[in-house]
Amino acid sequence: MQSHLPTEADGTMSVEIDYTGYWGLRTLPFDNVPDPRFYVPCSQHDAAHRWLSYGIQTGKGMLLLTGDIGCGKTLLSRRLIVGLPPAQYDIALVANPALSPSELLDEVLSQFGLGLVRSKAGRLQTLNERLELNAQRGINSVLVVDEAQAIESIKGFEELRLLTNFQLNDRFLLTIVLIGQPELRRRVAGIPQLNQRIAVRAHLGPFTAEETTSYITARMRAATDRTDVFTKDAVAVIYEQSKGIGRLINALCDQCLFAGAIERVLQIDDRLVRRIGQGI
Repeated sequence: MQSHLPTEADGTMSVEIDYTGYWGLRTLPFDNVPDPRFYVPCSQHDAAHRWLSYGIQTGKGMLLLTGDIGCGKTLLSRRLIVGLPPAQYDIALVANPALSPSELLDEVLSQFGLGLVRSKAGRLQTLNERLELNAQRGINSVLVVDEAQAIESIKGFEELRLLTNFQLNDRFLLTIVLIGQPELRRRVAGIPQLNQRIAVRAHLGPFTAEETTSYITARMRAATDRTDVFTKDAVAVIYEQSKGIGRLINALCDQCLFAGAIERVLQIDDRLVRRIGQGI
């Protein structure tokens, strides 16, 4: 393969390595950002997506998605949000809920595009008016709280639970999706009045070996027409070293592509993966 690595005038390699050019990539396939374009369906992710979609579409009130660190909770939530038609859904996303109860309620209003209101009663009235207006227009209101295990106190969870009291006779005016690490399940279970409100629960674990292969293949296909960059043995070692955790798969694949470009290899093989994996 001809090298596309940038070089200086004297022929030495430049400091910046454009490995996308070397491998013929249209974009970086293994960035650790929740880009819905790189959502890769697998059995457990598909099941969680179906259950959450069902809960949102039928207005179940409160939903819970948990998962191990780096297993794709945030990416799944972004894929879920992108799949909801804007004309039918009014969606607020709280990405950092490590706030006091009052600040958390302020953030909810802010993410719905509502102005700052001083009193708590005023905040609740403002939000209720928005939810009722949406309902009158046939629009479903959805609040997604990511990293919900970071909510500071039980009172913060109680503020969210009370928002599900906004109801019509036949349905909730707001669907709340709580997303977080496994400890979120324990925290919710410790608050009976909240736990009883959870209508749909889903959990994400690491990928299997087969799912890891599909994951790497799909992400590479989204970035290049090449299908032979990672050898079969390399993928097996990636699974072995990452334990099927998506974030670690991304980091290892990204560094292997970078190292492979520097070394001008034709493929990423198992030996390169083992060497790079020692530092992750």
